[in-house]
Amino acid sequence: MKFQMLALSSLLLLGGAPVVFAANPAAHHVATPAAKDLAKVNPSYQLRVSGAVKTQKTFNVAALKQLTARNSGPMDVVCASGQVKDKANNYRGVLLTDVLDAAVIDQKAHKDDRRMVIVARATDGYTVTFSWSELYNSEIGKQVLVAWEKDGKPLSVGEGQMLLISGKDIKTGPRHVPNLSALEVVRMK
Repeated sequence: MKFQMLALSSLLLLGGAPVVFAANPAAHHVATPAAKDLAKVNPSYQLRVSGAVKTQKTFNVAALKQLTARNSGPMDVVCASGQVKDKANNYRGVLLTDVLDAAVIDQKAHKDDRRMVIVARATDGYTVTFSWSELYNSEIGKQVLVAWEKDGKPLSVGEGQMLLISGKDIKTGPRHVPNLSALEVVRMK
């Protein structure tokens, strides 16, 4: 009941519309008490892929491990101010593009993919975006991981079972998404 009330109040508070916080990197991981409680009640056990895809998919860690696993190598989580918030010798996971390819982005017309935006959400409502071009037509896409392991161990309870990290970003913190729970492919008009 508490979870339903928190989810409903979050939707009412936000007007039922998705909110993108990536435009304000200073707000990274600053959550309201209700959002923090929601993350405690609902850690990321599954990743739902929806929106402009041919097949909506849901992944748990075991399903992600069926895709081609990658290692990040050493990576710091650097916030917008430049402060190092976390360090890892290695994240293990799969490329975000491999997850999206499993769901098959739904192109309606030639060059439609260039209008696609991928929205990644955490259980606490933290949201970041990537353009299709960033992921599929730049070096950035080669280092955006959906990870389940850090330094040879499962992620911590606070990170959930899955997180997203963009290793080619200059400041990795603003698009570091612990407790990753949803990916939505949005076709811009």
